[in-house]
Amino acid sequence: MNATLPLKVSAGALLAMLVASAWALAIVPADAQVAVHFNMEGQPDRFASPLFAFAIMPLGVLFATAIFAVAPHFERQKANLGRSGSAYATIWMATIAILLVAHAIIVVSALGVSLAIPRGLTAVLGLFMIVTGNVSTRVRPNGIMGVRTPWTRTSDRTWMKTQRVFGWTSVLLGLVLIALAIADAAPAVLASATVGGILAVSLSSVAYSFWAARQEET
Repeated sequence: MNATLPLKVSAGALLAMLVASAWALAIVPADAQVAVHFNMEGQPDRFASPLFAFAIMPLGVLFATAIFAVAPHFERQKANLGRSGSAYATIWMATIAILLVAHAIIVVSALGVSLAIPRGLTAVLGLFMIVTGNVSTRVRPNGIMGVRTPWTRTSDRTWMKTQRVFGWTSVLLGLVLIALAIADAAPAVLASATVGGILAVSLSSVAYSFWAARQEET
């Protein structure tokens, strides 16, 4: 699997985040309390010092990059993971993009800019679901990513069928979330749709893998 592109994306994102952090640290008073978490209404409910607030997401990028870069070396089904290389790279870069957006929200809000955080995050998460759903059908059996259940791990056919179901439902959820964000749905609706949708996608994929495996036995 060629990790060159996602590594470059990670490095570029980290550089941009560090520049933004340095700029914000030069503006925000050292004794200020910076919001690092927001409730479903978009109101800040957790605060930290500027240094910690502007470092947490860059550290998250470093940690995520290390995990994504190292994990393939411990995979037993390296051939399958290699065949899933484009999907792995896409999920890697999409994860970094989420962290980059989160960092931008922390920095911009610290500078006093008003943001429609619930709508923005819902739309970003919807896009993430669409992107990862689209590539899930290219994920071959492995121990790192994909819907891994006792039934998908013992049957390649069940694995592939389950990844397709997960992909379709993820894309559908992503479209619903983006539509709700565009429609300016109430924050409670956005939160319920996000949490409920992710649970529905996860549980339906697990249930389908069980059903598909039983169908193979008959």
